[in-house]
Amino acid sequence: MIRNHFRIALRNLWRYKGFSSINIFGLASGMACSLLIFLFVKDEKSYDRFNKDPENIYRVVKDFVNDDGSRLPDATTPPAVAPALQKEIPEIEAVTRVFPGWGRDFLIKYGNKKILEQRLYRTDSSFFNVFTFSFVKGDVKNAFKNTQSIVITESIAQKYFGDEDPIGKILSVDDLGNMMVSGVIKDVPSSSHFHFDFLISVRTFPGNDLDGNWGWYNFYTYIKLKPNANVASLTKKIQEIYKKNDAEGKNIFYVQRLTDIHLTSSLKWELESNSDKLYVYVFTIIGIFILLIAGINYVNLATAKASVRAKEIGVRKVTGAVRSSLINQFLTESVITCLIASVLAVAMAQILLPVVNSLTQKQLTVVGNPAVLVYIFFSAIFLGIIAGVFPAIYLSSFQPIAVLKGLKLSEKKTLNLRKALVVLQFTISIVLIIGALIISQQMHFIQSTKLGLNKDQVLIAKNTFSPQERRAFLNDVLQVPGVKRAAAADGVIGGQNWTNGMRYRGSENSQLINFLSVSNDFVDVMGMEVKEGRNFSAQFPADTMNNRIPGGPLDQNIGSVLVNETAIKDLGIPEPAVGKQLLWGNDKDTMYYVTIVGVLKDFHFTSLKNQIKPFAFVNIPHRQWYLTLKLSAENMQNTIAQVEKTWKKYSSERPFQYAFLDETYARLYQSESRFQKVFISLVILGILIACLGLLGLSTFAAQQRVKEIGIRKVLGASVSNVVSLLSKDFLKLIIAALILATPLAWYFMNKWLQDFAYRINISWWVFVIAAVAAISIALITVSFQAIKAALANPVKSLRTE
Repeated sequence: MIRNHFRIALRNLWRYKGFSSINIFGLASGMACSLLIFLFVKDEKSYDRFNKDPENIYRVVKDFVNDDGSRLPDATTPPAVAPALQKEIPEIEAVTRVFPGWGRDFLIKYGNKKILEQRLYRTDSSFFNVFTFSFVKGDVKNAFKNTQSIVITESIAQKYFGDEDPIGKILSVDDLGNMMVSGVIKDVPSSSHFHFDFLISVRTFPGNDLDGNWGWYNFYTYIKLKPNANVASLTKKIQEIYKKNDAEGKNIFYVQRLTDIHLTSSLKWELESNSDKLYVYVFTIIGIFILLIAGINYVNLATAKASVRAKEIGVRKVTGAVRSSLINQFLTESVITCLIASVLAVAMAQILLPVVNSLTQKQLTVVGNPAVLVYIFFSAIFLGIIAGVFPAIYLSSFQPIAVLKGLKLSEKKTLNLRKALVVLQFTISIVLIIGALIISQQMHFIQSTKLGLNKDQVLIAKNTFSPQERRAFLNDVLQVPGVKRAAAADGVIGGQNWTNGMRYRGSENSQLINFLSVSNDFVDVMGMEVKEGRNFSAQFPADTMNNRIPGGPLDQNIGSVLVNETAIKDLGIPEPAVGKQLLWGNDKDTMYYVTIVGVLKDFHFTSLKNQIKPFAFVNIPHRQWYLTLKLSAENMQNTIAQVEKTWKKYSSERPFQYAFLDETYARLYQSESRFQKVFISLVILGILIACLGLLGLSTFAAQQRVKEIGIRKVLGASVSNVVSLLSKDFLKLIIAALILATPLAWYFMNKWLQDFAYRINISWWVFVIAAVAAISIALITVSFQAIKAALANPVKSLRTE
């Protein structure tokens, strides 16, 4: 019986090749898309699950709390947190600290190789008790046997040592000196929320009481709990330990599950940019929608063919076929169609994979991935059954006597169903079109918004010069044609900066202020606007932060500061702000102040998802490691070559490496940019599949009305009359879909835009463009077959009458 069903199914697929091709290609496209989305979602949800017992690993984080009660979520903790938790909370099995390079370049030398590396982390020996990183050479016990030990990844071992055994080899690591390789581990999986190439001990910090330091918020703390530990009580215990060691501290500590970090955490100072669970949900829903559109195509075309297969069904019933047998037959056809489509889907997914990996910045695989076979097989079976159930029930319900007498079948119910399904298809498609338009509009808004600074042609290069060498270099580089301005800072606007709690003198309102140490010309290089007061200047030596005077006055002014408008507002500084003093810090009874000499207009230094925060600039000459050069757009490569030549006069060992500021800002929106590209790709695919279904229905409609069209043409109907006749019914369905899609699209896209502090307003013309696009696409699709039918010779269509 099954073999007979299989043979008949293949025969019918071959007999109706046109409709079968549309069904198979539509289903394959939908399944390929859903497969790629499945691989993407699977990868996103797999982050950090390579660790042993990942559900027991947590990260300790905190919110900075200002005096006004506002909170600033932050991923960093002081180094004293880890040993205190290990000592006082028995539920903790292991704890480790992680100190990243914070953007520093380490010059690492081996033999003739001199390479700048960034991914060097300091950590505790317990690191491998919390995280699972397999050793290829060496072992956990000897990983940090002494402070001069270094653990490297396989890629780094190959990079520096080739086929040599790296164990025991010596790497020269900048000012850390010679370090002996004690272990080689496998490369950090791509599904980790942080990545490193080198690990050294936190004990390499000279002269620091790390275990008792509750003020240095530059570390990350991870804990592994014992099985069945009470997580609910953990946060309370951590907060109590913090308050016991810092009675006046206002910060609020809590924990994040390790496996939740990648999709749910967007704290300040994340080790790396994370993703967003919203994108996982959106892509999953779109994948389901595209499969739904493909399934609707199958249902519509199968029920539309009812009259064609009616006599076949009548004959089979007369010869003894029972309804259940017919249902099984049609379900078999549906499943076989989906299985054939699934083979094509895997091939399509493999072809599209390089594009998908490029868009998502992942290394997804199709061939050789067992999950692909499992997913595609069960998807085909499930889709075949779901899409085939209604056509099977409907087709098997025909009465053989009515069919064989040639009586006209009543298709009112199925016709209404087909109309409803077409409306559903195009409602989904129009929502996706509107979504794509709004996402593109918001991304354009992000790229064109005035930032309050000029990020174009700004070159950033790290340096290890002394303050005297740096001044000399800046003076020399200004002589290079094409270098307009030059300055230095200890971070990058839009990238890395520091924070410090400050308050207006006489006020109790302390706020956490972002700041950078910059040279006098930095504001000019960045094109920032001084709203009030003046910029830093060499004519005012007091602008430079000076050393504090031990045993000096109880109130000391140690330098000048530039602040932005938001800092003035949040600190509650009365007008005029210039000349007012801010508390920089204190040492027992001695208070250290900085004087405001200028107020800058607000500028964006983070994503437009965030409101502008307080920012300040000070001038600390020994803290200015980033050279910042404003270049002319003309002959830029020649200018850079001349800058590199000047660089080598001051640093013969360290290679000249640079980046541009606009690249830093672009990284702020990497996630949104990838989302936009993938979303638009899925929209195009969804519309294509919907149009395939519409093409199939319009083809069938034209075939069913071929004699009517012939008669109308004999009676004088023009081509435009015939095209209008065949198109108007579909046009009504598209208009109905528009009415449904408009409020849905507005609601969902408004929700998405709420993530942005600075956003567009959804304009009416977006819906007009979507309406015109949808109607045009539908008309082009339907008109293709309608014009073909209208141009046919009526004599041929009426010859059989």
